[in-house]
Amino acid sequence: MEEKDEVISLYDEDGIQTDFIVIDGVEYNEKTYLMLIEAENADDEESEALILRVDEDEDEDILVSVDDEEEFNAVAALFEEHYDENDEYEVQAGELDMDEE
Repeated sequence: MEEKDEVISLYDEDGIQTDFIVIDGVEYNEKTYLMLIEAENADDEESEALILRVDEDEDEDILVSVDDEEEFNAVAALFEEHYDENDEYEVQAGELDMDEE
């Protein structure tokens, strides 16, 4: 797998930090969505990715989960379309599996 540059640190409800690599981003309905994969599992063929929406809170961007099923499926379809073309990743029904090249 090719080295990715952008790493984002996210914190869970217990304050535990997890680093994620930004795999890609797409635009949908004038919003930006990012596909992230956990950095420590980046080379695992069975890694799952997160799809998060970028929202603006005051003067900073925040990442939020996509809870609306229709919105999530539409965004997942955009990622699927992109990755079907280059076969680097396999996206299925809102899930992402890495395929090593």
